[in-house]
Amino acid sequence: MPIFKLKKENNDIENAVLIPASKTSLELEKHLECWLENSPWAIAQEPLLIIGRQTTANTDEYGTIFPDLLGIDKDGNLVIIELKKGRTPREVIAQLLEYAAWANDLSDDKIFDIAASYIKSTNSEKDIETLFQETFEIDDIPSLNQRLRLFVAAEEITPAISKVCRFLRQIHGVDVNCIQFNIFQTESGEVLINSESIVGLEDVVASKKTATSQRWSGEKPVKQVVWESVLEFTNSDKKKEFSPKDICQIILKKYPSFNKSTVGCQIISDSVNHTSRHHYSGGEDRYWWKEKGKYKLFDPSTDKQEAI
Repeated sequence: MPIFKLKKENNDIENAVLIPASKTSLELEKHLECWLENSPWAIAQEPLLIIGRQTTANTDEYGTIFPDLLGIDKDGNLVIIELKKGRTPREVIAQLLEYAAWANDLSDDKIFDIAASYIKSTNSEKDIETLFQETFEIDDIPSLNQRLRLFVAAEEITPAISKVCRFLRQIHGVDVNCIQFNIFQTESGEVLINSESIVGLEDVVASKKTATSQRWSGEKPVKQVVWESVLEFTNSDKKKEFSPKDICQIILKKYPSFNKSTVGCQIISDSVNHTSRHHYSGGEDRYWWKEKGKYKLFDPSTDKQEAI
């Protein structure tokens, strides 16, 4: 699909013309790696926290392996990203599954060690707990590595690779995704990039591990549990502020098995003005985002003018 730049003279938008950008290729694979390391949102269209790049992993079975990028999502799931310049070679699937087999056995402590080493290499003075809170606006890091999420990112996802990945996803419950990036350049030298999900929109067959870790067996929907707990904490006072941690404490007293990592996401999805709301489906106008980690009940009489 071509990409055009709108060219207009003297800000005359009606008589502007579309100038096609020329498709180009990456000179080096590391360019895409750098871009996605700095902009992990472009991988899964949701916040991700990168905790490793070219992480050295020594295994008895596969020797030394180097996953391109390693991250975690808001639920603590490990995200493995393999990048390829040009067309995806056949061996990328075997390579990705080798990384998955290695990552599947990582303990929380080992993941923290990997993250600490990576953060140190970036010259950041923050720790993983602080970065997790800033990225996802969740106070406590959930139990890590409950599920693996695998991504192949390349300039061209071949039909053979997409077919195998779709087979793994839909038949064997492997959460594998294929993202195709196309790079364009305008006459003035601007670089434009678009991404397309080739594999990843299909449902993942629930594995036993996933079903066990994510199932909520309560009679009430998760959203309703969070809503009732917010009302209890605020006593329906539209001016009283609360944090996801405040709501977790109330919920866990009633439902000890409740997955507390979902609380922040539910609050965000129902926050009228939260910048990430559009990434969550089924949102209701219940809360108002005050600042990082702080919310209140939505009051249409005072908040509506700023709602988005």
